[in-house]
Amino acid sequence: MKKVLLILITIALAASCIYPYDAELKGTDENIVVLEGEIIVGGVSTMRISTVNSFSGQIYNRETRGVATVEDDQGVVYGDPSIAPSNYASIPMETAPANRKYRFRVGVGGDVYYSDWLQPLEPPVVEDVHIGLMPSDSSNVQVTASIDPGKDASGYVGITYDETWEFHVDYMCRYVLDTKSWRVTERTEDYPNYWCWRSNSLNGVILVNYSQIEGGKIVSFPVMNFPRINNRNHKKYSINVHAINIPESTYKYLKNLDDISSSNGSLFTPNPGEMPSNLYCESDPDQRVMGYVTASKVGSKRVFMDSRYFTPQEPSTSYLFISEDHKEDYEFGFYPVDLFNLPKGQDGSYVETVYWGPMYCIDCIAAGGTKEKPDFWQ
Repeated sequence: MKKVLLILITIALAASCIYPYDAELKGTDENIVVLEGEIIVGGVSTMRISTVNSFSGQIYNRETRGVATVEDDQGVVYGDPSIAPSNYASIPMETAPANRKYRFRVGVGGDVYYSDWLQPLEPPVVEDVHIGLMPSDSSNVQVTASIDPGKDASGYVGITYDETWEFHVDYMCRYVLDTKSWRVTERTEDYPNYWCWRSNSLNGVILVNYSQIEGGKIVSFPVMNFPRINNRNHKKYSINVHAINIPESTYKYLKNLDDISSSNGSLFTPNPGEMPSNLYCESDPDQRVMGYVTASKVGSKRVFMDSRYFTPQEPSTSYLFISEDHKEDYEFGFYPVDLFNLPKGQDGSYVETVYWGPMYCIDCIAAGGTKEKPDFWQ
């Protein structure tokens, strides 16, 4: 049964690499390069590379590999032009001068693409980041931000964030599996992978239109929330909120993308071929290019929270089982978890034995964590 499930999961993951669109792409059915980039002076710039084409009347987006760098108007290049092509580029620009213009350079196949030269706006000031219970639902923790847009206030702000938290897995592993004899014995030393750190970043940008707000400031804007039972609350949680000023034209472009996005997260429906772009192909000026690049300076504020809002709950045992073949179960990624009294068989009788489960319930690294403490951790 487990082997069948593994095959089904593999097929599902393979199918998820192609995303169908409902819209028409007018003019051609050949691959069109799509570049979506953010130049962040004082932060990390990003570029996503893909292509769209039509097939049987539908529009499909495919990840495409390329090499992206950022250059300024003084000839300084940020990023490594010699790295292997990828569909996503992350380019550190923490030390980039604030008084220069910037543009992306992206090589895809044998073609070279540039964005227009862009002058980053001065950053907003993130005055306060507050973590507390959601007023409308006390079972959730909410993060809000108050922002002063500053001298380059345009009426529009983009918000992103990255978060890190210290968490533990469901069970502290008490057993050791000998992969030579395939016997299970009780652990005699401390188990090292119960606690880890984990990080996450917002995929996208939260658009805020404050142009009609009296006073021109953003107060207690909801950034994100998570349940009190979530492992973000286990010990200590930190969020770093970033804000950028964006021109009205950029806001309208990004808002339009957001409004017409399909449920699979595509940015280019229903008529992506008609959307404006500030990119061009240097090696072939007649080639169509889709996408948009923005440039901003970033204001940030990091805060920490302890476990004051955590609501503990008993870990689920629904995924645990009694191993019939230790070697086979180990090869499928399962491991001895703990001693339980759980029902076995159709008669519902209880059996006391070591129950097995997936590694992520006993190993925080397998659960997506790291043992490396972040430099900023308090």
